[in-house]
Order: sequence, then C-alpha cells, then structure tokens
Amino acid sequence: MTTAVIADDEPLLRDELRDALAEIWPELEIVAECADGVSALNEIEQHAPDIAFLDIKMPRMSGLEAAEQISTNTMVVFVTAFDDHAIQAFDQGAIDYVMKPIRVARMAKSILRLKQRLADQTSTSGAPKRVAQSLHQSDAKTPRYLKFIQASIGRQVRFVMVEEIVYVQSDSKYTRIVTLNSEAFIRKPLSELETELDPDMFWRIHRSTLVNVRSIDSVVRDEAEKMSIKLKGLADRLEVSRVHQSQFRGL
Repeated sequence: MTTAVIADDEPLLRDELRDALAEIWPELEIVAECADGVSALNEIEQHAPDIAFLDIKMPRMSGLEAAEQISTNTMVVFVTAFDDHAIQAFDQGAIDYVMKPIRVARMAKSILRLKQRLADQTSTSGAPKRVAQSLHQSDAKTPRYLKFIQASIGRQVRFVMVEEIVYVQSDSKYTRIVTLNSEAFIRKPLSELETELDPDMFWRIHRSTLVNVRSIDSVVRDEAEKMSIKLKGLADRLEVSRVHQSQFRGL
C-alpha cells in the first residue's frame, strides 16, 4: 500500500487535493492531513509515508523548510499557488511542483511520475526515494500531444482534428468524441486519451468528461451550488463535479 501525507493551511484546498487524489489514485492511503509545516514534518517523521504533498506557504514552518528537514525516504510534491519557488523546490529534491488551482489532468501526470519512481525503486535494490531534479531536467522535453483522432462514425473511419472536438465523454466501453457537427466513438479509455491531449486545451470537469476550453460559452451555478457548462454552438449542458470546480474559480 502506497501512503501519503498532505499539508495545506486552507481546509477547502486540502479537501480538493484529497478528492483529486482519491479520483486519480484510489489505492493511495492518506495517513495524515496537516494545516502547517511543523505538523506536517512531525507526521512525516512518525509515519514515514512514501509521498508528501506539501503546500509551500504555511504557518509555523513553510513546506520548503519542512522538506529540508525530512529524514525519512519520502518523495515530496509541492502543491502551491505560487510559481516563484520552483527552482528552490527542486533543489530540495522535490519530485514535482503542481500549481493551484488543481487540475486533475496535471495532477494525473504527477501521479504517473510518482508511480514510475516507485516502480524504479522496487526494481533497484537500495535506491533512495528522494532524488533531486532540476527544473530544466524535468521539463527538458516538450510533450507532443495528439493533432487528430482516428474514430468510427457508423461504418466509416474518420480523422477528427483535435481542435474540432467540443468535448470527450466516457460512454460504456467506448469514449465518445463530440464535435459541432457529429459524434464518433473510439475504444481508448478516457483516462488514457487524457494523457495524449494538451491539458491547457482539454480540462477534466467530471470523472467521465473532458471539455475543450475554447468551446465553453459560460459556466453556470444554480441555487443548489451545482455547476454546469454551456457550450458554444451546442445545446448540450455539461456537469462540473465538485472536485473540478476550483479551476473555474475567479472566471
């Protein structure tokens, strides 16, 4: 069982992080939640978790200061609203640096990196868990995303350009690709397709839905605080689940 500690001084953001991790990595066990750096360091030393997700700016002790004092073989991921500590974070041996508001697509990539590191440790006897990386090393290769998707429309196979896609949705054992003029189906799981699409263009808004942000007309919140998206050129209304609502904060 892979274990983790999460630390953030804002309860709502801590909840969002926990919910995002539960969706992406349900097998991960959160052994402690903390609201300040001192508590985080104490819990890490007590539980020796595999991973610590730390906010940087916290009371009593910053996440950076806590990470510097960790004596256990715990991998650190910084989750923060500030991008001015990236170099320092990687100098502390951080595995990743994730910006708030949390986007599940971005967090999913961090989880893949963590799982790969755990797998590498399993295959390499005695390998330390915390390995320093530079920001330039981690971002040296620009990811290449899909430009088109080969999908079935009836008995035809069509090449759908990614920029034409309005949204993508899980549909039973298929994934449905919706454009302004048609819909098509592919057998690739939504979670796999998500890693191949540009996360700046396609946002996950629900466990079963990705939306092209360029196709969003407006975001609506009803009296029950449920959020939904109206699309340009389509009557479809897409639900935004609670865990994904933070990415629309301030819009």
